[in-house]
Amino acid sequence: MEEQVTGRQIGIKFGVVFGLVSTLYTLAMAMARIQLPFVGLFIQWGIVIGVFVFACKEFKANNGNIMSFGKGFGILMMVSLIGGLIRSVASYVYFIVDPAYLDFIKDAQQNSPFGPPPDQSGAEGMEGMMAFFTSPEFMAIMSFIMAIFAGLIFGLIVSAIMKNEEDEF
Repeated sequence: MEEQVTGRQIGIKFGVVFGLVSTLYTLAMAMARIQLPFVGLFIQWGIVIGVFVFACKEFKANNGNIMSFGKGFGILMMVSLIGGLIRSVASYVYFIVDPAYLDFIKDAQQNSPFGPPPDQSGAEGMEGMMAFFTSPEFMAIMSFIMAIFAGLIFGLIVSAIMKNEEDEF
């Protein structure tokens, strides 16, 4: 009989895949100095959902086409944790290597239609907050937290759609 693949093996494998793909996307956008506020979000969602679907498909293919909702959700959370950790560490290293990118982000936020108000009365306090929110540490931590939230939300959805439980008869 064929050896079954464990959820841990699939989680680690696709966690690394997710981490590398999302890191490549993030670094490519950073190096090119491109910001795609809404389109970029959909691209990232597509990466997350695509990796999650492939992880579930591979688990089911190696386990008799059976996957419970809980097992699928557990695998996808492991994928998002490992992938998020890889992406946040790589992003942190990039922010240290290329500090000019952080200046680009600050400029883009200040020139954004959602940037600071035109009266500039609280500009001193605003600059302190901007410095905190655009620090490499904060951005790396937020990258990891966002990966966890993506794992929770999309993991629930993909697991519910992809589940195929054993018959009880």
